[in-house]
Amino acid sequence: MSKHLADYGSAPVDFVRGQGSYIFDRNGKKYLDFQTGWCVGTVGWKNKEMAEAISAQAREGFHEPPWFRVERHEKFASRLVELAPGKLNRVFRACSGSEAVEFAIKAARAATGKPTIVSVDGVYHGHTYGAASVGNAGSRIGPIVPGFVKMKMPKTGVGFCKELEKIIVERGDVAAFLSEPVWTNAGCVIPPDGFYQEVQRICRKHKVLLVMDEVATCMGRCGKLFGSELWGIEPDIVTLGKSFTGGYATMAATMVTESVFQKARGISSHPTFGWMFQDLAAVEKNVEIIVRDDLAGNAATVGAYLLDLLKPLESLKKVKAVRGIGMVLAIEFRLPIAVLVAAKCYRLGLVVEFTDSKTLFLSPMLNLTKADARKGAEIIRAACGLK
Repeated sequence: MSKHLADYGSAPVDFVRGQGSYIFDRNGKKYLDFQTGWCVGTVGWKNKEMAEAISAQAREGFHEPPWFRVERHEKFASRLVELAPGKLNRVFRACSGSEAVEFAIKAARAATGKPTIVSVDGVYHGHTYGAASVGNAGSRIGPIVPGFVKMKMPKTGVGFCKELEKIIVERGDVAAFLSEPVWTNAGCVIPPDGFYQEVQRICRKHKVLLVMDEVATCMGRCGKLFGSELWGIEPDIVTLGKSFTGGYATMAATMVTESVFQKARGISSHPTFGWMFQDLAAVEKNVEIIVRDDLAGNAATVGAYLLDLLKPLESLKKVKAVRGIGMVLAIEFRLPIAVLVAAKCYRLGLVVEFTDSKTLFLSPMLNLTKADARKGAEIIRAACGLK
């Protein structure tokens, strides 16, 4: 336990360096990294191209204040628009995923003139008050920010969508439905077939904005550049972070359609540290590598391979389900043993995480090899007691 740093019982392992899909602790022990900063790592640690891009920018030695027009910002925003699904056409700078979600909430309310945001209960959207209020704030920090309605996570899409339409019609003040394409922090829960297509139809019918929080699912994490592409939907607002940076920068973004931009013009959007050039250099290069090397395709292929290797765990009585899509996977136990299994994995040289006491969570590098996927799967199976 840390003496001075705020610490809620972190694992007693002090990592000091990385290389590809591996990290090393202070004692020199090597670990395969299946956590990668929680949906952050993409192109591998100590990536030479990333290091060169960051170093080159650092030698320039300055930061452009946000009230000047910056050609480099415009160029990168244009690249994101080229890559994004649907009609997303404007990009707002942000420093973190939480900040990107905060701005999405502001933009939705400003564009519609309505206060209420509907979301799925138990899904994490950030730690700031607005993001926590639309996500899983918990009871101890109440009262939460008003204007949010939570719906229970769907077991089937039909009942949820009927209830969503009922809420929209009866309230008359719903600005947006906000959710993740895949519910990552809830344990890699994958929406039912046809779910988001029906949600989008309801939103369009009632002029409610569809907001996809892609902080954890963007840039190839789920096997597509954007998680929204998995379901063929076209959101009005999308947030980016985590894999967007590859773990080399503190940077995020909120993308909106031209219609939302015009209706929400004038709301504050000047983060002091938004898209600092050193961060931007890293993110530019990260996105370039992901697209150039088709790491979304690799995430889909190797992620499916890893899932197949882990599926036999379902034969164990203590395992309830193994699920995944791309490089987001989870193992749900029937008993609260996820922390114990994670600790066994650490001892065997694999870094994993858990979303709660019953669910192990995996988010490997997007360029993970099949050899390392097999190695990680063998460690997890051994930690779970499957020979």
